[in-house]
Amino acid sequence: MDAARKGFAADGVKILHFYMTTGTHDMVIISEAPNDEAMAKALLTQISKGGITTQTSRAFTEDEYRAILGSL
Repeated sequence: MDAARKGFAADGVKILHFYMTTGTHDMVIISEAPNDEAMAKALLTQISKGGITTQTSRAFTEDEYRAILGSL
């Protein structure tokens, strides 16, 4: 985790929360990035080191949700 935090930080991504989980996924990381490109770069950098795979989800804040809903 320490190495992952440093690696993500180098690409401008902050790990906000880490959870070890049971079930389909071994862990869940909640992170924040300045944009999708920074997140993609951080993930690809970590994946290229081997040993991990990822599944990402884009989360929308309540304000973003309301803006999207309001545009319908």
